Amino acid sequence: MPPARRILLPGGGWLNIHEQSGIGPPILLLHGFTDCAHSYRLILPYLKGRHVVIPDLRGHGQSARTSISGFDDFCRDLEVMATELRLEQATVVGHSMGALIAVLLTARACLSVSSLVTLSGSLAPASAALAQVRAQFSALPHPLPIDHPFIDDWYACQRPVPEAFLQPLRRSCVDMRPEDWASCLGMLQVADLREAARQVGVSSLVIGGDADPLFPESHQIALASALPKAQRLNLTGVGHNPHWEVASDVANTLLKFEAEAQQVKIGNRAEAVIARL
Repeated sequence: MPPARRILLPGGGWLNIHEQSGIGPPILLLHGFTDCAHSYRLILPYLKGRHVVIPDLRGHGQSARTSISGFDDFCRDLEVMATELRLEQATVVGHSMGALIAVLLTARACLSVSSLVTLSGSLAPASAALAQVRAQFSALPHPLPIDHPFIDDWYACQRPVPEAFLQPLRRSCVDMRPEDWASCLGMLQVADLREAARQVGVSSLVIGGDADPLFPESHQIALASALPKAQRLNLTGVGHNPHWEVASDVANTLLKFEAEAQQVKIGNRAEAVIARL
């Protein structure tokens, strides 16, 4: 992983961030519920030479265990971080819960975003599958042993993923406070970001796996339909974690989409200049 450091937040607490130096517009990678920045470790080799920022969201990884009252908390933290790092024209990528945060962050328009990519995202995640996860979490012992059978199920993938890669994610999960689990799952159960998605003005790419048990294809279709300038990619035989299961495909697709979005933006600027002449 790239070097880590802390960004202090107003009112106390901090974000632990990993930042890789490089050229081009920054790529901001947002992990999902219970995970941490390590979630993107497998795609980093394909982003070599690029400026990449990967935070641990509040309550996760090595970031502060501060209260989580809503998705706006995550967005405000990230906006402070972006100001501190002077991020401009970022490509924002979010996985699962991180995808919801990415959509809302982009819609808020307090951060300079050039394009948006969601991995296994949703706008209205409430479902029987999510309710089952919430019930399972509420019944878990605390502290939770890292070898608890639930952890094996939680990190199960449709395609093989190295166990050595999963170990830091398992640790991130069991180190979370029960109240943070409950807050995040409660937020996901009632979230409805369809109106926020309609406010997203940048080019967007919606990536999902056709074997995702949590946010299946219907969620990806609804997400792509709500975003005004969206493309959609459905990955065959891939589950809820495409950036783990087919890391090279996701990274290469991300870079291609980002380059195309930049060209469209440049073209739009040129047309606007011509129109003013």
